[in-house]
Amino acid sequence: MSNTINLNYLKEISGGDNAFIKEMLELYMATTAKEAELFKGFYEKEDLMAIGHLAHKMKAPVQMLGVTSLYNTLREIEDICKTGVNLNLLPVHIENVIRMAEESVVEVKLLLEV
Repeated sequence: MSNTINLNYLKEISGGDNAFIKEMLELYMATTAKEAELFKGFYEKEDLMAIGHLAHKMKAPVQMLGVTSLYNTLREIEDICKTGVNLNLLPVHIENVIRMAEESVVEVKLLLEV
């Protein structure tokens, strides 16, 4: 697994407050992979509005932890849902989001163990 987490931004906005950083990591760990799984159901229902909203909702915490590849894919999903262009790419993007979210959660667990 490659390192996907970059805590520089989180450290900067927290002023180095380790309790805050830990809280954000725990919140990310508790929600991100679960939220990513919701894409499957929304896609099956062809609910582009829900897919786009979920992608938008997930971007902030993903960006805060510096998971750039996941953030970029979420942004792409959001754009596809807004424009209706490249809808054929949604299944691949959704699978990538789920995989990257799971990988980043594993990495967060390792960071919390340190």
